[in-house]
Amino acid sequence: MYESSKKRLVIYRELIVLCGCLKRDFLYRATPILPLIDQTVERYKLTHLSFINSDVLKDGRNINSPLSSAVNKELNNFVHSLGMSDIQTQILLIDGFCDYITKEEEEQKINHSKNARLYLTFGVFSGLMAALIFV
Repeated sequence: MYESSKKRLVIYRELIVLCGCLKRDFLYRATPILPLIDQTVERYKLTHLSFINSDVLKDGRNINSPLSSAVNKELNNFVHSLGMSDIQTQILLIDGFCDYITKEEEEQKINHSKNARLYLTFGVFSGLMAALIFV
């Protein structure tokens, strides 16, 4: 549980980095969206975002990440609407999604810090109980 909570935090952080990179590219170069997604994930080593790639965009498939279903729904809406409008609208879309993800990340940080002690304490006591049973 602790590791999955930690992984969700990393995914949120990488999504924020992806948003920043997409916005920067739209402002200066306006690279087509399909190669831009693959290049950004590869260039910045966003390994936890391997579920977002040009194949998903081409096929219109839904993204299934370890995040909650509500966040996955927003992520799908965001990814599938990229490249569908003018640059200014794209930038507003990216800003809005980045704000949403930042708020979700803050909630995840609070939950993670609150539950991290519980997970670690439970793990230590389970280990002690197992050691006592086997001894």
